[in-house]
Amino acid sequence: MRLYTLASRIPELLPLLYDQTIVKQELIRTVDLGPFKHIVDDGLELRKAAFECVDTLLDSCLDQVNPSSFIVPYLESGLDDHYDVKMPCHLILSKLADKCPSAVLAVLDSLVDPLQKTINFKPKPDAVKQEVDRNEDMIRSALRAIALLNHISGGDCSLKFKNLMTQISKSPTLWDKYYSIKNE
Repeated sequence: MRLYTLASRIPELLPLLYDQTIVKQELIRTVDLGPFKHIVDDGLELRKAAFECVDTLLDSCLDQVNPSSFIVPYLESGLDDHYDVKMPCHLILSKLADKCPSAVLAVLDSLVDPLQKTINFKPKPDAVKQEVDRNEDMIRSALRAIALLNHISGGDCSLKFKNLMTQISKSPTLWDKYYSIKNE
């Protein structure tokens, strides 16, 4: 009964949920830690939870969600957000590539830049092991989404996506990761 009640209200709740996926400058503050300044994003957990809710909706109520209105600008901005937000966004993109390929193909060019930025990101030389490992996880997550995008029929129509695949194939490190993910 509760699921039915919630499902009937999804069209009016989706805009409110989508609004929570956007970075809100009023929730970002700078904290002084002696000689250092640290930026704190109080909206990060809320954005992450909002994207996780969207992920759940894609599994249970896909017929109630219009992927075309969600991918741009919401998913696109999530792919360019903090690590904790990017990870669920890669999963959402993978699901959309599988379940709604035409909606993804329509905006594939706009998704290439954030994915390319993610796979090309290099941590600072003095980064601790945890940061390096997190970055590797993020790259693998992005490559997993790219592998699913590459299976969409018609994906070769996007010149930007073709260029991204060429870049991956020319980088031995990225190609090895991509190839192992593709064969999982």
